[in-house]
Amino acid sequence: MLAAQFATDYLGGPSTAPRFAALAVDAELLELASTLVAADDLRAFPAVQLASALAVRSVDPVGTAFACYDRSLRAAAARRSFDLVPS
Repeated sequence: MLAAQFATDYLGGPSTAPRFAALAVDAELLELASTLVAADDLRAFPAVQLASALAVRSVDPVGTAFACYDRSLRAAAARRSFDLVPS
């Protein structure tokens, strides 16, 4: 049941759009992540997570939700006007 619900969220369903965006990690994304490491004192993987969210939002402005529990990553995302999940 849970796997089917995730598949619907990830792929979409007959009457619903996907709720996730997949993107490739390329040199441009890693360059953005490296600037976030320096600007926000983030570790590498959290910086890639935030860079990915920024990349998705740049092509789909509706993508404003950002989910994480890491305090420094949440603060960096909040500074970039993401809606934090959980709130």
